[in-house]
Order: sequence, then C-alpha cells, then structure tokens
Amino acid sequence: MRAFGHFGASAFLLILFSFAAQAVELHEGITYRSGLKLDIHAPDTPGRTSQAGVVRMNLFSFGSPKVPVVIYAHGGGWVKGSRKKVYSLPEWLTQRGYMLVAIDYRKVPQTNIDGQVNDLSAAISWVRSNISRYGGDPSRIVLMGHSAGAHLVAMAAARNVAGDVRGVIPNDVQAYDMVAYAGMRGSLGYPYINAFGSDPNDWVRWSPVTYARRGSGFPPHLFLHSGSNGERRRALTNGYANLLKARGARAAVFDGGRYTHGSIARKLGASGDPATVTIERFLAQVTR
Repeated sequence: MRAFGHFGASAFLLILFSFAAQAVELHEGITYRSGLKLDIHAPDTPGRTSQAGVVRMNLFSFGSPKVPVVIYAHGGGWVKGSRKKVYSLPEWLTQRGYMLVAIDYRKVPQTNIDGQVNDLSAAISWVRSNISRYGGDPSRIVLMGHSAGAHLVAMAAARNVAGDVRGVIPNDVQAYDMVAYAGMRGSLGYPYINAFGSDPNDWVRWSPVTYARRGSGFPPHLFLHSGSNGERRRALTNGYANLLKARGARAAVFDGGRYTHGSIARKLGASGDPATVTIERFLAQVTR
C-alpha cells in the first residue's frame, strides 16, 4: 500500500507539472500605441498569476531561458479583422516553446497600407523593448501573418522597418506584386480595390517587390500558398520568393495546393498537418 501511495503521488505530481508546462498564459489587451492593442500568449511560467488568480507551479521550467517570439498579423483584406483571429496558434506555438504576440492594426479607410505597416513596425518595437518582462527573447523574433497580414509582414521586411528579425512567414496572399496581380486578373476586385485603390502608382508603392528589387540583407522567408485561385497565387508567391533569392536571401515556398485560403490558416497546429510541420522546421532553424 505504501509503494502504491508513493507511485500515486509521483504520478499525480508528474501530471500536474505536465499540465502546467502546456498551459497558455494570456496577457490580454496591452496597448502598444494609442488606440491599438496586442495579446501575449506565453508558455506558462512559474510564479505567475493567471487571470483567474490561480498561481501555477512548474518546477521543471524554473530559471528557464527566454523563449522565441512570433508576432502575428491577422487577415481581413486590410479592411477588417481582429487580433483575436488566431485559430489554434496560441495552443500550438506555446506547446512548442514559442510565445505568440497577436496584434491589432488600423484598417482601411481609417488609414492606408503605409499606416498599417507603420502600426506593425510600432508593435515590433514595443515587443523588442518590453517582451523580456513576459519571458520572451527580444533577439529571437519571427514575423508571421495570414492573408492581408501576410502582405504586411512581407512589406515590413522588404522596406526594412522590422529591424533585426530571425524570419518572416507570409501565409497565403497574392499582393507581393500588385501590378502583376492586376495584369493576371484583369482588375483588382474586392478587397484589393478597397485597400490599394485605382492608382497604379499606389500599386507599386504598396508592393513588396518594389523594395526587394533594390534592397538586400533580408531575413529568411517561408512562404505558404493555398490552392485558391490556382496558378495565379502560386506564380505570384514563387515570383517573389525567387526575387528574394536573387537578392541573396534564404526563401522557401510551401505548396499548399490542397488547402483553401481559409484552411491553410485554420489547420495550423493539427497533428500531422504538412503546413504545420513545415513551419515548425523553419522556426526551429531560424530561432536556434
């Protein structure tokens, strides 16, 4: 009986510590600039108090080093969306030892794409200055976004307003070269016309290729594209990736032809999901 009791106590503690290690610690609604907020989803750490007021203990992570940070820009066609649209990213990334920072940014027509890139840049600066207080490593930041957010993180890297980041993960957007996009499609259509307008000069101004063609020193990129819009989406993604390679950057493309525009974001974190595995490998490489 004594041996059984000892085993039971040990098993209970192991389960308790394992649960604590996998819990997500949420720091919600932090203002990073006037009117704009971000949420920090962190791997649970010892001695912190959750929103429910419960102190979690995790003896195995005591004194652990700062963790890499993924800054996430949501989708929504530049005109809508929220930092809350993160699918299963918090659970997935924190279980893998990363911190997720999900940001809001102003929408068109309140601002334009220049303003949105500026908001993203401000969020990156805030993270770099403050994230160590939450257990994040400011020297290991990766940018990630879906749809319009993918365009914004690509723009921030191309225009060199992101500072020194370890990597960029644009997930499924066609806006790398808006002149080429308009030529392939025949027109912009919603939501592109709302965000980019009808002036071709703005299409050039807000296309990452414009800056990549004359820049260098870009961080590693992992592009993902779905099968939505078929060959056009594939061509625009590969075209930009090849341009970055020509400029000396590391760039890889995940061909997600079996995904839709929504499912390539929604399925991230699922066991055995190919896009998930590809991103995990990229993160491990660039943050080690």
